[in-house]
Amino acid sequence: MAAFRAPALALTTLLLAGCLPAPRPGAPEPAGRAVAEAAWDARQEQLRAIDEFQLQGRLAVKGGGLSGALRWRQQGARFKLRLAGPLGAGALLLEGDDALVSIKGADIDLVTAEPEQVLAARTGWLLPLRALRWWVLGLPAPQTEARVQLDPQGRALGLSQLGWELVFSDYRAGEPGLPGRIEARRGPAQATVIVESLHLGPAP
Repeated sequence: MAAFRAPALALTTLLLAGCLPAPRPGAPEPAGRAVAEAAWDARQEQLRAIDEFQLQGRLAVKGGGLSGALRWRQQGARFKLRLAGPLGAGALLLEGDDALVSIKGADIDLVTAEPEQVLAARTGWLLPLRALRWWVLGLPAPQTEARVQLDPQGRALGLSQLGWELVFSDYRAGEPGLPGRIEARRGPAQATVIVESLHLGPAP
């Protein structure tokens, strides 16, 4: 399936500014809302049919000191996520599914049914793992209430879900165009994902 690539982007000072920007102007006027919503419905159906992808990029989380390379592989319900700082420092490997997740790092090696709570307690990082696989595609996680702001093309500009506020930007050309930058905030917690490459479908 189609893939998109872009040059590696340096993390900006946005996370240090203490706030995230509002979604870019461009939400459809009422006259075009029905068209945007129809495009959004078709887009969701197309993207939710994807159950395999490989993502490479960078992640920065304000608080807890997490910043570095991000590698994510999704195969059906299973995922493998690796986070590592410069030269592999502070590497953390998470692997599992919606039921159980293995977490391995320099000072942690366990299997848990509550990976988000374990990470928050052990590292101070808030990582919404079960929703992240959908958010990187510019979608809300299923079966959970969400509010979405659309652009005229039926793509998500902003998303409110699970207590998080997200901004999607830098949509790439191609079909389907996917966000190259995702900014998220929940209370004092802030995170930015920069997508450097994303291949949809089985690994090439």
